[in-house]
Amino acid sequence: MLKLLLFLKRIHFVLLFLALEAVAITLFLHGNVYQKAKIAGTSNRLVSGIYDKMADVTGYFGLRAENDRLIDEVARLRSRLSAFQVYDTLGQPMDSVPGLQYYQYQPARVIRNSVTKRQNYLTIDRGKLDGVEPEMALISEDGIVGYVVHCSNHFSVAVSILNTEEFKTSGCIKGSDFAGSIYWDGVSHREVVLDEIPKYADLKVGDTVVTTNYSYIFPPDQPIGTVRSFEMVNGTFYKVRVALFTDLARVKHVYVVRYLEQGERRALEMSVGNAEIGQNVPANKPEEETVEP
Repeated sequence: MLKLLLFLKRIHFVLLFLALEAVAITLFLHGNVYQKAKIAGTSNRLVSGIYDKMADVTGYFGLRAENDRLIDEVARLRSRLSAFQVYDTLGQPMDSVPGLQYYQYQPARVIRNSVTKRQNYLTIDRGKLDGVEPEMALISEDGIVGYVVHCSNHFSVAVSILNTEEFKTSGCIKGSDFAGSIYWDGVSHREVVLDEIPKYADLKVGDTVVTTNYSYIFPPDQPIGTVRSFEMVNGTFYKVRVALFTDLARVKHVYVVRYLEQGERRALEMSVGNAEIGQNVPANKPEEETVEP
């Protein structure tokens, strides 16, 4: 205690100076309206800046929840849109028919993916309990991704478009009547092949390639990519290299698409003994190569 008193005695002039300075500043601020307003404005800007930074930090950590909410909303709107649009045989929009719904969409997150193998697959965080079944399409905001082949209660495995053995579907040049087979030849994860386009087709680099309604799985008019190059094969048809819209190496979110009339359509077409009905299959292909999703 004695040491504290001796210490205060040594610095009592400093303490007195600080006390008088505090009194002087207080009298100055309260007695000068301009300075009072100036200090108040500075204080408000400082506090507002702190609140803004806190809001930015809070918003950043809430981005995932907000992103999931927006993805759910897009899936709901896609499902509703499919009830108002009818397509012709090449996927071109026709007259609207309210009340008819052909496809249902639900969002999913990609939790595993590969692009470096010749047979690539994706795993998503949706399964049987979420209504996911084999032969349901996966699409992203940019274009097609693959289709489901196996499901557990909470997860599903899908064949990627980057699969040289299991993936095949039909595609066409947007706005034309020319369709062919879409497949991956294993050359680049950013390109697929559109094969069997007739030689009299008017092709141009940059043309958009989309899905057709020949498929039991993919909705028509879904984007695939753009024509990067093409060559004539045997003087009869074009082999087209298509630059994919979707970067499969970076895809994180997809939509799982259910074709509501898939079972009825497939059963009807099989019942007449012609599995090629509705499929885009050239006549010179052997039968074992005619099945495509």
